[in-house]
Amino acid sequence: MEGWINFWGALLLVTLSIYTVLVLYVSIGGVADIRGMFKSLSEDENSEDSESQELDKESSEP
Repeated sequence: MEGWINFWGALLLVTLSIYTVLVLYVSIGGVADIRGMFKSLSEDENSEDSESQELDKESSEP
């Protein structure tokens, strides 16, 4: 009986360890991807603002 308890206890620890590593890996990667997405969106917004300002200048000139 003691052998089965040790087996299932070890299996539980291994499984929890694997899932902990997986959660950390996915979380860190997800945070990095979201930061990159916001940076990209910010750069796109800035380029659109400068383009619209150029168009406004061109349209206001006689």
